[in-house]
Amino acid sequence: MIWDRYKFNLVTQRFLEKRWETAIGQRVRNEVLSGLKNSVEVRAILDPYVLDHPENVEPYSHPYYPKDAMGADDFWVLTQDDLRGINFYNEDFTGSPSFEKKQLTYSSFYNCNLSKVNLERTDLSFARLEKCNLDDAVFAYSGGFSTRLINCSAKRSVMWTCGFRDCDFSGTDFSGTYFEDVVLEDLKVDYLTKFDLHLPERWNTRTLPRSQKPDVLRAIRLAYERAEIWSSMDRFLATEKAEERKEILWPRLVNARSLENAMAWFGSLVSGWSSGYATAPGRVLMLSVLTALAYTGAYITLGMPDKNIDAMQALYFSLTTFVSLGDGNIIYGSGRPYMRLLTTTEAWLGVVLISLFVVVLARRLFRR
Repeated sequence: MIWDRYKFNLVTQRFLEKRWETAIGQRVRNEVLSGLKNSVEVRAILDPYVLDHPENVEPYSHPYYPKDAMGADDFWVLTQDDLRGINFYNEDFTGSPSFEKKQLTYSSFYNCNLSKVNLERTDLSFARLEKCNLDDAVFAYSGGFSTRLINCSAKRSVMWTCGFRDCDFSGTDFSGTYFEDVVLEDLKVDYLTKFDLHLPERWNTRTLPRSQKPDVLRAIRLAYERAEIWSSMDRFLATEKAEERKEILWPRLVNARSLENAMAWFGSLVSGWSSGYATAPGRVLMLSVLTALAYTGAYITLGMPDKNIDAMQALYFSLTTFVSLGDGNIIYGSGRPYMRLLTTTEAWLGVVLISLFVVVLARRLFRR
């Protein structure tokens, strides 16, 4: 797998974290902390500690930590951006631009204020951010594998050209977050995780391409489905399919008019309108009631088999026809073939809608 290159063995992982606990490591960490808070370029702080080693080749693309240089009391970094394994607790980094392009693999942030922080081109693979404020933070060309954003607030943050795979977003609020050119795969969420059902379309001068909406909604929907949070999954499924109809199927039909494209668009329209894309049994039930009432009005208007039949009997006739019960005590004679055909269409619609209701209701009940 591609993320294996970012997953170090246990010895290297321990070194990444323990190096900041050595005497010199703590001093450098405090200098880095001050630099991040005061918008100082961290590269200048770490430059004297870059390892000069024959195996230190292409440290950005393939980070390699030579085992013979990982002493228990040693401190060194591969590059001037190497903050892997660093830990911060209860710190305020509001608005800091100094995180840009930093390597934060295996780092930890707990209860830190990272609002309005520039996290452009930041590697967050295997990093943990818990109870942090990430409001208005900018994730541009950044992301990671197995990143954990736990119980954070990321309102109005920016996910632009990012990739998060096999990540844990449990309890994090992404309300107002702008998603563009993002890859969201195998996400873990819980009941407290929040995403906007209607995605924000603008950030600064950028506009979210409408064709990307279904893909983003699908990634979120799959995360809720994997967590078996069915109520949220249903809402995002219905919205995803509606956006797919508007932004994918309709432009495809306009650009290439064919029976296949027309049927795909029309089928999506009917499915959404009639059942919320198999998520709303109540909508099917309401449609069934309205159908029976509409046919009742048609029978009263066009004439019942017996002129003495009142509105309640007309409703009874419509309902028995709709459920294909057909007691036979009220029927149209052979002299009125068109009315017979009308009752047949109601019976046919009744079979379809009742079957649809059973399927949608069963789907809601038996997946729990």
